[in-house]
Amino acid sequence: MSGRLEKLRIRNEDSGEEFAVLFNPTEYSIEDASKWTDQDRMGQKPELQYTGGQRKKLSMELFFDTYEDRSDVREFTSKIAGLLVFNREVHRPPKVTLNWGQAAPGGPHADFPFVGVLESLKQQFVLFQGDGTPVRAKLSAVFLEYTLPEEELQQNEPHSPDHTKAYVVKQGDTLSGIAAMFYRDARLWRPIADRNDLDNPRLLAPGQVLTIPQIV
Repeated sequence: MSGRLEKLRIRNEDSGEEFAVLFNPTEYSIEDASKWTDQDRMGQKPELQYTGGQRKKLSMELFFDTYEDRSDVREFTSKIAGLLVFNREVHRPPKVTLNWGQAAPGGPHADFPFVGVLESLKQQFVLFQGDGTPVRAKLSAVFLEYTLPEEELQQNEPHSPDHTKAYVVKQGDTLSGIAAMFYRDARLWRPIADRNDLDNPRLLAPGQVLTIPQIV
């Protein structure tokens, strides 16, 4: 067993810059959830349908101290704060990867590497030099899991046309495209239209929940 201290490292995937925190967090938390919605059925009690998973949230407290060096602690905290800065080239703040520890990387119980974006950051400066320069800080950071829609589709692709499912409409969706996703045949859009009483199958609203009937 190695006695080497593994530092939490954060990599800006847009710029390629990687840095380690001054002190590892003493704890972190992972928040996860799934989405369920009631589906009305004619003459029956509503049925609870799974409509997808939510992105994980990674929360941690980070400690920074430069008192002994008498240097400005913001030289280090600004690297974290910079992960909230909007990038004009990609039209968003940067995507980041957090790596910590060597235990079962990528295994079923591994929390790291965690690929996400910095969702929120609270900075507390708690110790100062005589001239007001901060030398100690506590940061509360929340990272939100980042997964491209194509990757989500591959991970959660529905395969069973013999079970009723629910689907949340996204911008640009069409019934033929949804039929191709669930039934692997774009021509089978009519059962979806009939099941959801769609007078005009071309008018789909983002956020609308569709019941995807089984194929019999």
